[in-house]
Amino acid sequence: MSPSIRHHPSRRGALRGIVGSLFAALTACATTQLTASWKDPAFSGPPLKKLLVIGAFKSDVNRRVFEDSFANALTAAATGGAVSYPALPESGAISNERVQQAVASTGSDAVMVTRLMRVRRDVNVTPSYVHSGFYGGGFRGWYGGAYAMSPADVTVYDVLTIESTLWNMRTDKPIWSGTSEVTAPSDIAKASQELAGVLIAKMKADGVI
Repeated sequence: MSPSIRHHPSRRGALRGIVGSLFAALTACATTQLTASWKDPAFSGPPLKKLLVIGAFKSDVNRRVFEDSFANALTAAATGGAVSYPALPESGAISNERVQQAVASTGSDAVMVTRLMRVRRDVNVTPSYVHSGFYGGGFRGWYGGAYAMSPADVTVYDVLTIESTLWNMRTDKPIWSGTSEVTAPSDIAKASQELAGVLIAKMKADGVI
């Protein structure tokens, strides 16, 4: 007689736990998508050489981490980058005169301003199905449990909409802007590095830096 094969309930529960943990780990990692971008059609170059990075965030810590990460990413991409917080330590609105002074003191020819536009909270519900197995219960037993459901895995995460605008300080006009979505940013430094990589690649492709 062939031995019967059944899915043990505790094994099913353990499997659901592993799948749920894996999904939570994946969604905890920041993912960045550039959803829209604009380039001034009148801009014909040359590409800007050094960007003064300004993070317009309420948290001073988040601002410093973001500016450090973005400036380092610019340097790694062979474009000059300078953080603004040493020259512009104040929070809130900054006058044009103060920005111009920071541009001159850092030797920059452009200003990259990044701000948080909104935060959306999303909920992902993944239903879990319980399968009784093919053997041991016959067709009736299998069909009866084919649509049985176990408790669903629920994950709640934030989606940040971020706007970044590049200003040409030679003409005092914006020449490039991009809107990005950052999903589940659990680590500010890593999320900033990922955002910088996406934006720098697009700005280089558009010929503005």
